[in-house]
Amino acid sequence: MTLIQILFIIFLAVFYGAYIIKTILLKHRGITVALLGKGDKPKSALIIEWFLRVATLAGAAIQFGSVLLPDLVWSFPAILPVSISGLVLMLFGNLIFVAAMLTMRNNWRAGFDKNQNTNLVTNGIYRFSRNPAFVGFDLLYIGGAAVFPNVINMAAALACVILFHIQILGEERFCAEAFGQKYTDYKSKVMRYLGTKK
Repeated sequence: MTLIQILFIIFLAVFYGAYIIKTILLKHRGITVALLGKGDKPKSALIIEWFLRVATLAGAAIQFGSVLLPDLVWSFPAILPVSISGLVLMLFGNLIFVAAMLTMRNNWRAGFDKNQNTNLVTNGIYRFSRNPAFVGFDLLYIGGAAVFPNVINMAAALACVILFHIQILGEERFCAEAFGQKYTDYKSKVMRYLGTKK
């Protein structure tokens, strides 16, 4: 196994491991984290969230499959500088994702529900991105597709990035309703993905 393959597996394990550990810790505190496809929300939002749930589970399987069974699917030739760039994106994706989870503390959720009890988090990494966890996911998927550029991995990355964006739009509507002017003020200062506004 090459160093690139080893790092790829480590980055995936850290990312998904952090997600699972956070979910278990919050569950022990009586907090339901997995809200995708559940709760009181429009039917269109439920459908999108089910697609997102399936896509992320399939995406994880495809990512691990890409490194463990590289010859199973037709691939573009791996180019070392592109592979290294992909690993760097995955590393940043991990750092941003873990920072988002730590900053959210007990407010961490996968999805949204009108009946959930959460606070608007605007500190830490949320000063630079309204959706850092999604940025982390995007970087992980895009970076992974750069490291292992097979057709299925690239298609999964594209599908997940699109579904994440649609999910973000739904969560922004929820936040506008749930937090009112406080969210509007926050939205006027911090970009959806990365950056601040003057």
